[in-house]
Amino acid sequence: MTGRATAAAIEWRAHWPKVLSGMVGMSFYAMLTYHFGLFIQPLEREFGWGRAQISLGLTIYTMGAVLLGPFVGALIDRLGSRRIGIAGLAGTSLTLAALGFASGSLMQWYLLWVAIACTALGVKSTVWGAATSSLFTTSRGLALALVLCGSAIAQSLAPLVANALIASRGWREAYRWLGLGWGGLSLLLILLFFFDAHDQKRRRDAARVPVASLGGLTVRQALRNSQILRIAVSNLLMSVVGAGVSVHLVPILSGTGIDRSTAAAMAATAGVAGIAGKLLTGWLLDRVQGSLIPFASFALGAVGYALLLNKLDSRAALTAGVMVLGYTSGAGLQVTTYLCSRYAGMRNFGKIYATIGSMLMLGTSLGPWIAGSVYDHTRSYDALLVAAIPTVLACSLMFIGLGAYPVFEDPAPAPGEAAGSAPAGRS
Repeated sequence: MTGRATAAAIEWRAHWPKVLSGMVGMSFYAMLTYHFGLFIQPLEREFGWGRAQISLGLTIYTMGAVLLGPFVGALIDRLGSRRIGIAGLAGTSLTLAALGFASGSLMQWYLLWVAIACTALGVKSTVWGAATSSLFTTSRGLALALVLCGSAIAQSLAPLVANALIASRGWREAYRWLGLGWGGLSLLLILLFFFDAHDQKRRRDAARVPVASLGGLTVRQALRNSQILRIAVSNLLMSVVGAGVSVHLVPILSGTGIDRSTAAAMAATAGVAGIAGKLLTGWLLDRVQGSLIPFASFALGAVGYALLLNKLDSRAALTAGVMVLGYTSGAGLQVTTYLCSRYAGMRNFGKIYATIGSMLMLGTSLGPWIAGSVYDHTRSYDALLVAAIPTVLACSLMFIGLGAYPVFEDPAPAPGEAAGSAPAGRS
């Protein structure tokens, strides 16, 4: 067994329960977005709201992450991911379930989403990504891929679960089951298994398992770093069109004449493809540097959007389009998290990744509202899909020529801390 393989095996033996529990936590976070499209039509029928009005709730939720995400990232750097994740899961489970009590008042609907926005800060991908990156060096790409597969699992299961719950119990009970059921399971697993390098240092693990280096850029350096800025801008633009299409995917498919249950099943295939995208991309990122993987991960989305225009009038082509978008969505998030950990390092990963995440969430907050507005004004999503094609191609070009990963020195040990007390690798 090579030295690299041995180091990877040591990391996995020590930390696999944390990866799997983080994956479930990530699935709950992603479900907050991917369940939304299934509730648009029931809410529209019951309350007479427009789709843009309904989608503004999700915009409020994502704007909370935009404004407060960096603050939560700083807390993660200071307190660790476990404490933030536990509080976030408990609060978000309750506030999501509370959506089932919506009375028909738009103001109440928006206030409920304000509450979700505040509590969901503790279940952002930053929480799960920071913990995983702090524990893995040699196999960081694959470990991140598995954790981030939680979003692809949610992308696959949320449409099916939400549709089944709405059909059998109504949309109000569906919200309660999603909040207390999915969220409760996630909280239990995090309580039992989820720890990061901060916890490892506090507990002074007797095994002294190597953890990733905490060297890296300061926040000020990251904000002036062209590589980090290009990653952030590409995520902003990609998320606008990506979130708009993914949240409205079931209505988009239904608009082609497909019944709602079939559309939900087709939407679920995006999650399956997303798992493949994350795992394959994670495996490749651990082995290959360069622009090809990031470029392809984003550029393929143009094919998916083109197929959703349904110019071929083929259900198979629509399914292929959904799966291509699922694959690129999974690969894109994986690429962003991994590149941030490599180009920014782990010293201030929480704050830096949360800032990039805020750019992504800004796009996510605008995308569903823009998509709803496009439909309300044109009674079609075609304009959104057409605009998405050049957007993703432009974003993919931003990853060309990022350069080699930097090597960061470990920061000096804190006063009173023995230099060898927490061995670390290089970023």
